[in-house]
Amino acid sequence: MNKYSVNINIIPMKTKLQIMNYVNQKSWIVGYKRINSTYRAPIIEFKDFTRVWMLNNEITLNFK
Repeated sequence: MNKYSVNINIIPMKTKLQIMNYVNQKSWIVGYKRINSTYRAPIIEFKDFTRVWMLNNEITLNFK
């Protein structure tokens, strides 16, 4: 799987507390989490290998 650079647009309050230090760092999509049979949420990895999953409408992909 290719790694795509990601910008985070909207941060839910629950997740905001966890990733506040990482918002301005580069991050990549490294996989997907299956929420139900029809929806996959991207897993985002930061520089120090911390991972968090977010919904598609909360992030912007940068294809570089």
